[in-house]
Amino acid sequence: MNISGLINEYGRKYSPYMGDLVNHLPMIQIALFNLYGDLDKVKNFTEAYVEKEKIDLVKEEYPVVSSIEEALGNRELYESCLVLINKEIKEKGVEEVLRRILNTYPLGLSSGLFHTIIRVAYAVEGYKADKDLEEEVARALAYYITAYREGKVFTREIHGYDIIEEMEALINDPNISKIRNSEITMGQKLKTLYNDEEYLKTGFIIEGEEVNKVRFLLNLILPAFVNSNDMVILHCITGLHAVVALKDYFDDFDRILDIITSFIITHLLTVDKLDFTNGNNTFLDFSWRHIICLCKDETDVHALKLTYSCYELGKTHDTVGLKKAIKKRIFG
Repeated sequence: MNISGLINEYGRKYSPYMGDLVNHLPMIQIALFNLYGDLDKVKNFTEAYVEKEKIDLVKEEYPVVSSIEEALGNRELYESCLVLINKEIKEKGVEEVLRRILNTYPLGLSSGLFHTIIRVAYAVEGYKADKDLEEEVARALAYYITAYREGKVFTREIHGYDIIEEMEALINDPNISKIRNSEITMGQKLKTLYNDEEYLKTGFIIEGEEVNKVRFLLNLILPAFVNSNDMVILHCITGLHAVVALKDYFDDFDRILDIITSFIITHLLTVDKLDFTNGNNTFLDFSWRHIICLCKDETDVHALKLTYSCYELGKTHDTVGLKKAIKKRIFG
């Protein structure tokens, strides 16, 4: 069996959902194989994960849907949506269907704490290496659609060099502070922020070229993660990687970066303590090969996904912060 056979075997059997949690297995399978190229390692991890976690099985009976819109935001229609997407892929090809969904529904990029777009990105990267993973792309898209939740996008532009100062201003805003300190869930905080007209006016996007938008976002979220090891911030990093990895499939990538910037900032504001201070660069001399080696026996799914995402981001946006983030996740 090859890697596509392994991923498809489990993907056909298991849902993207684990109760209220996320089935990380297909993402980890792709990340592990791309990092280490060791099929036995992926098999062993897969068996251990399935034994440990209670993953929802794919339903054998489900209703028929006639359009993507019918299944939008309804996780109970995952199987129904998958049938429809597979049909469209057979008729139009995977790339056309992928482009249409991503460009029609970009406001769902942060759905499920960015997990949906992360799975799509990993699936596409796997598909590029092995076309038999076309069906994993279909599963990822069905997950993206059925877990869909919209965020809202800012319009006020700032210079990237002012990003920390602007972020601190949001944190210290009395109205935003009240929401941040309230005893409600993260999801409720997100909804409250997105429904606040004043917040939508004071939130910001970054002016300038695409590469600088990504760089300034990394300058914001990497120190925040290194100083906290916070799970929400970790997913902001892996979510940003997912969008960058899918760049070629978006019609207006500049607009997509404005969207993901708005979503990342809003998610950051649900985190209790935010510290954007940059520490020393003692990790600068560690090569990526060394960093990846540090994770070879890691079993934490988030450490492995972070390693893969940071490694891939490092190919185009290399910064010591990416390596420091991995170190923080592994060693605390």
